[in-house]
Amino acid sequence: MSATSTTTVGRVALPKGVRRSMTRLLPATALAICLAGQPAWGHRFPEVRTVVVQVEACEVALLVGFQPASGQETDAILTKAASAPKGLGLDALKSQLATYAMAPLTLALDGKPLVATSAQAKIGVEPGGARPIVVVLVTYSLPPGRELSLTSREGKSTRISWQDRASGRVAIPAAPAQGRWHNGVASFLLELSGPTGVPTCAPRLPSSLSSRSARR
Repeated sequence: MSATSTTTVGRVALPKGVRRSMTRLLPATALAICLAGQPAWGHRFPEVRTVVVQVEACEVALLVGFQPASGQETDAILTKAASAPKGLGLDALKSQLATYAMAPLTLALDGKPLVATSAQAKIGVEPGGARPIVVVLVTYSLPPGRELSLTSREGKSTRISWQDRASGRVAIPAAPAQGRWHNGVASFLLELSGPTGVPTCAPRLPSSLSSRSARR
């Protein structure tokens, strides 16, 4: 890779296309969620994962913001993206970051993991360009059940907030404070009731399957 075709970020050389795309910051609302409540960690920054659980009548959406730790962890991610075939570096970076963001998280209903019905991700870069940022939006169908749980294998780096969205699905008096960040969370539980004032929820196909059916 020639010096004329790369741009150096920290100690890692990235293709110009990857570097330019990283500097297009996320929309302000998503970026605010991703960075919300972050303390001043000093000169070295640990991994940060923020999760907003949005409960609706028939589905749950997770909005997950993730930043890798500064130093070797970020360098390894950027190096792998830089080694992708020409023109695919940005996609490789987005895929890596999204995988890191979601890997330790499990959303379950009554102890049974839920399967995502759709997912999308956007990437940006923090002010100063030191670390990449990803925000992932994942949706899940929410059938009748009693307990919705979100667990993280990386509890120390995870903070969680939730919103009911006037769904009537969450037993509010028994729930953790809504619209606030709960830090260092390894297990987060919401007690549910059945959907009220809405039709029975029909099961949704994963987006890849539903798009195939629409083409037939």
